[in-house]
Amino acid sequence: MSNHRKVAIFWDYENCSPPLNSQGHAIVNGIRRIAHVFGYVTSFKAYFDMSSQSSPKSVGFRSDLQSSGVSIIDCPHNGKKEVVDKMILVDMIAFAVDNPSPATIILIAGDRDYAYAVSTLRLRQYDVVLIVPPAPNIPQSLESQASVVVDWNFAILGKPTETDTAPVRQPYRNLDEDIVERLSREIRDSNEDPAVTLLSSNLPTTPGHTRRVSAAELAAAVSI
Repeated sequence: MSNHRKVAIFWDYENCSPPLNSQGHAIVNGIRRIAHVFGYVTSFKAYFDMSSQSSPKSVGFRSDLQSSGVSIIDCPHNGKKEVVDKMILVDMIAFAVDNPSPATIILIAGDRDYAYAVSTLRLRQYDVVLIVPPAPNIPQSLESQASVVVDWNFAILGKPTETDTAPVRQPYRNLDEDIVERLSREIRDSNEDPAVTLLSSNLPTTPGHTRRVSAAELAAAVSI
């Protein structure tokens, strides 16, 4: 896979919000490092209702995101539901129309409403990287459509995983092995906790507890 592919990042901030005491530039850098495994970023958008994020900490964090190159897309709900979802869905399809495959789309979300769009993009030979929030039950209908699934807590926040599933997993082995190895290595190297199994090709079935393994097992997992 060429490293000259275009990459677009779509972040459902309402569905996957970092702690307010975190640093915006550090969050963005973690996402960017994952994106650069697949190519160069042409678009990085975060979607949320600004009126619901009006505290001084929220405003400061938003400013930090913008300073780091993230485009903030205001999604006023105005009494309506799924406003963010619909805007992201349209923008992902618009990116695909303007940028023929091969290209990569990174979706940061855990809502089943994205499953059909992700599946459609995959059918048109786009790689879709799904970064999922720490929810106990991310829908398999969503995960099963992605090229690769990455755990938000582990890969971006540097926290242990909340289930016994691997932080990087492929629903199907259809990505270039070198890319998967580079992705796993990038996440491992940027994380302070090395004692975690990184790579799995199996979808999660039931929630569990944090699973830790030895550094030797970790190295073996990354070399798969």
